[in-house]
Amino acid sequence: MDNKRYHLPMVDVGIGVDPSQRVVFDSAPSPLVDAPFDAPSGEELTEVLLHAAAEVFAEQGYERAGVAEIARRAGVTTGAIYSRYTGKAEMLLAAVDLHVPDEIQQLLRSDHPGESATDVLASLGAHLVDDLPKGYGLFLEAIVAGRRDSELAAAIRRRVEDEDARLAELVDEATTDGVFDPGLDRFATVRLAHAIGFGMTLTRVMGLDLPESEAWTTVIDRVIGALAAPADQQGSPNDQSSPPSGNPPHTGDTE
Repeated sequence: MDNKRYHLPMVDVGIGVDPSQRVVFDSAPSPLVDAPFDAPSGEELTEVLLHAAAEVFAEQGYERAGVAEIARRAGVTTGAIYSRYTGKAEMLLAAVDLHVPDEIQQLLRSDHPGESATDVLASLGAHLVDDLPKGYGLFLEAIVAGRRDSELAAAIRRRVEDEDARLAELVDEATTDGVFDPGLDRFATVRLAHAIGFGMTLTRVMGLDLPESEAWTTVIDRVIGALAAPADQQGSPNDQSSPPSGNPPHTGDTE
């Protein structure tokens, strides 16, 4: 879906209310909306809300952003927001997720049949210079806001720890395949990957120039190559009887 702005009348879509049966205008319908009016619903309405939220968070910051302003820009009532989200913290995280490219989400959260772990890591690195949605910098806004909001900080930490676990799996796989040096600390390797990703996010938010895709990919491949096992250990996956040292922190499940 594109980032179009919906100019809509106020629509009450609270829990237990059929949106098609309850449309409430806060004023006369806008002349920009032709009858009959079809309000977005379901996933489409969620995207409209999150695009509006991303816009407001980016302009006003987390602390100043108001749910009422987000609702106004999305053309819905605040009830439509509170029927989906507990508050600004949850909405900000949902907006962050919406603006993470599908390709990166898929690489981090799914299997990769036919691709090696190093192929996946190289793809993750290469995507860091792709054209990204404007709201991608919301992650930094969330981090800054989390310094003053313990609930938000805890939620961000859980997200990062989930990525830690996925990256650790890829490092383990590359080590077991005899590609990565088993003597390297796994946690240090995971943190290196995150440092590169976070650093590129900061680079974008600051408006700094990005390298050409081909040049960047060459550097990423070189970095991954530097993690290789010594020549006399490569291609001997059966020699790796245990995963590398350095466990990422526990991913948040306390039970």
